[in-house]
Amino acid sequence: MIRAFRRDAIEDDKVWRILRNAWRAPSAGHLEPQDFVVVRDQGVKKRLAEAALGQTFVGEAPLVIVVCSDTRRNVGRYGERGRDFYSIIDGSFASFIILLSAVELGLGACFVGAFDDEKVSKVLGLPKEVRPIGIIPLGKPAERPRRLNRQPLERRVHYNSYGSSFSRSVKR
Repeated sequence: MIRAFRRDAIEDDKVWRILRNAWRAPSAGHLEPQDFVVVRDQGVKKRLAEAALGQTFVGEAPLVIVVCSDTRRNVGRYGERGRDFYSIIDGSFASFIILLSAVELGLGACFVGAFDDEKVSKVLGLPKEVRPIGIIPLGKPAERPRRLNRQPLERRVHYNSYGSSFSRSVKR
């Protein structure tokens, strides 16, 4: 995750490559609830940073993509679960693909999930049924990503039921 960006603009062809990849993300029932709001306007980015609980780096990125899910697309087939769960998962898949695509193109990005939904919706003029899923600032990195320690995989893998240890038959 990158939170410091150079001021260089991101070329439109790179933005479209990222969006094309995200647009192809899987979705429940292939209902494609994902929508993308691309923000270059400095005033809008600043208001998004405020809505993101004061995370100023959001406003400092050359470009921000806000991934949204139009819950109307899921509710018809899946009801409440479609609105409250599948639409969020589908938007999360698209967000993850944006992050991977950015790295592939030599860009830095960060998924921001800590924000006030109502404020983001107001800033972007989202309809009531369109929910913001993630704010993704993008740009050429002005820092190296920090390496974080991870829990051993053996502690996170369970066999047949939660809490049962997983024994590896294949050597690393």
